[in-house]
Amino acid sequence: MMRLKSTALALVLLFALAAGATTLAAEDPVGTAAMLDIGLGARALGMGGAHIAVADDAAAVYYNPAGLAFIDGRHITSLYTNQFGAAGYMGLGYAQRYVGAGAMKLDASGIDQTDEFANVTGVFGVTDLTLILGAAARAMPQLGVGGAVKYYSQALPANSGRGVTGDIGVLFATDSGRFRIGAVCRNALGSLKYDSGHTDAFDRSFGAGVAVRAMDNLLLAADVIWKDGMDARIGGEFRLGKFALRAGGGYRDEKFSFSVGAGFVIPLFSIDYAYQTHSTLPDSHRLSLGVRF
Repeated sequence: MMRLKSTALALVLLFALAAGATTLAAEDPVGTAAMLDIGLGARALGMGGAHIAVADDAAAVYYNPAGLAFIDGRHITSLYTNQFGAAGYMGLGYAQRYVGAGAMKLDASGIDQTDEFANVTGVFGVTDLTLILGAAARAMPQLGVGGAVKYYSQALPANSGRGVTGDIGVLFATDSGRFRIGAVCRNALGSLKYDSGHTDAFDRSFGAGVAVRAMDNLLLAADVIWKDGMDARIGGEFRLGKFALRAGGGYRDEKFSFSVGAGFVIPLFSIDYAYQTHSTLPDSHRLSLGVRF
């Protein structure tokens, strides 16, 4: 009976988040802060970004803060990539039971500044920075609820901006850990305010995901995200001793993207790599270094 009540409550919260996110998305036709969609952790990115219901490592504070309620031990992860060959991106995440934190930075420097005749008049750079603080609790033994507060700033040559937003998520996990279902509303509130006085609402989105451990060494996951349209993601991870192989894909606006990845674990440390294709932009390589203790 308790298990049935936990499952029912998880589904109620999931659909409540869905309704709220749909309303918020309708109020945000402009959108901003695209760097918040890049990700945190090569493991998740190697699985096509399907991580809402997985959320069992230091990247949980980014993908679904409710996952912090189920974290065992202490986790640290880092991420580096040259985003589409145009900007350096670095991320750092930390998680332990019930709390987590993260930081992400996107730096595009050396951009040519031109006049109306395409003559180069100088160079400039753009820097985006995000700081995240998350927390979670067990509403029931199998149900976690969590939230994350995010501070975002964007430094432009003549007009910088900054703002605060937040995420809220739920995660239901069976006692065995073989089945997990989660939902998250990202950038639920808040706006970015520029020095010019202009304000721009953060992009709101709603995502739901499921993860199934089909075998002890095989994890399968799928996410669906609504943000100005539907974004579907699937991924898998196969572990063989200290090694892990991953693959995934995404579908949006009638376009497909694919990813593959690998990981290697030694005592305390892990190394993860992901390669992601893009339908129009250059492919990306992602590298993460992690610590567990």
